[in-house]
Amino acid sequence: MSRRDELAYLRSLKAYLGLVLVLFFAAALSGFQAASRDPEFSSRWLGELEMLRWILDLDPLLIMLMIFLKNLIASAIAMLLGLGLGVIPTIVVISNGVLLGVVAESALEEHGAAFLLAGIVPHGIIELPIVLACAAIGLRLGHLLALALIGREVDLAGETKIALRFLLWWAAPLLLLAAAIETFITPLALSMVIA
Repeated sequence: MSRRDELAYLRSLKAYLGLVLVLFFAAALSGFQAASRDPEFSSRWLGELEMLRWILDLDPLLIMLMIFLKNLIASAIAMLLGLGLGVIPTIVVISNGVLLGVVAESALEEHGAAFLLAGIVPHGIIELPIVLACAAIGLRLGHLLALALIGREVDLAGETKIALRFLLWWAAPLLLLAAAIETFITPLALSMVIA
């Protein structure tokens, strides 16, 4: 598959990406609003993150590896389990959106907008589009499966191959880069904002 074919494939995802973006930002807004109205809601979601605090005690390279694997597995699940008619990618997108909204509300409340941006932008500018693209591919696979189930002619095997290629050749390296930035650069950005 040439670069031109890969770009054409990504362009063919436009409708799915649009849907994923709407779901993600609606969920983020909902999470933000719910967290601002209900501290217990916020505590439950932030408690999920607290369970991962043990990772911070690891060597930085292991932290990077853990972040990378978590994001790669989540992206692979959102993509490949999209074959279940798109249910799993939808859940992944909405839950990540709500979590971002809750974290954003908490960070704004406690530390302000600069802290929030420093904590999200350095790695999120790479990580978020990749995770959402994988979810969009999952929705596409789910849609193609639905079409196949009603008797339409689709190349589900070929489409799944393209999806796996995207996961291995694009998503994995970019998620590794994002994990490196999250481990080594984001903490510096946060410390500069706090200082």
